[in-house]
Amino acid sequence: MKSTWNLIGMALWLILFIYFVWMIHNMRSRRLKVIVQEKKAFTWHNFWISCGELVVFLLVFWGMSYTTFFQDVKKLNHRAVRVSYSYKPLIIRYQPNQSDYVVVNNGSGRKPIQRYTYYVEGHKYQTDSTSATVVYGTTNLNVQAQAYKWNKQKLNHMDDRYQRAWVATVTTTYKKNWFNGIGLHAGRQADRFSLIRIPDKSFMTVKK
Repeated sequence: MKSTWNLIGMALWLILFIYFVWMIHNMRSRRLKVIVQEKKAFTWHNFWISCGELVVFLLVFWGMSYTTFFQDVKKLNHRAVRVSYSYKPLIIRYQPNQSDYVVVNNGSGRKPIQRYTYYVEGHKYQTDSTSATVVYGTTNLNVQAQAYKWNKQKLNHMDDRYQRAWVATVTTTYKKNWFNGIGLHAGRQADRFSLIRIPDKSFMTVKK
């Protein structure tokens, strides 16, 4: 577990499950009571009580589900997340035919995803086009990368220092607090995006 704050969310989900079981039992008990005591299969009074219990359950279930599964981290208040940046030079991989900084494997199917392989500080890294992009040429940003807030002066400095061969990564992490604990997110990574910068297309090996 990333943070003990997530125990709040676990407790709330448990309470919601217990309430659901109690609600089903209570509805059944009240219906049986109406049948036995009032000799009726349906009463409006019993119906509205059941509706009220169901509405409460659905509202809480929707709120918990949204907070846990469907929360858009990019729309969260900056006080709920921590954003960090890292910048590292790429290591060139020398090959007999073509040396490269990054290898691109093209996917297949209706929604093909590219997979990128590169080396930093002697370690091999792999990511895909859903959480990374490759930029080459005179600019160090493209449309996809511009969705994130980069320090453009830092990017230009990396261009000058490492001859346009580096990778910048922005990581968003949920802060450890009670609010994020409700959604079981406290301390967990929310988003990670890498900007892979190479001098030109000739330093990229594309495999189909």
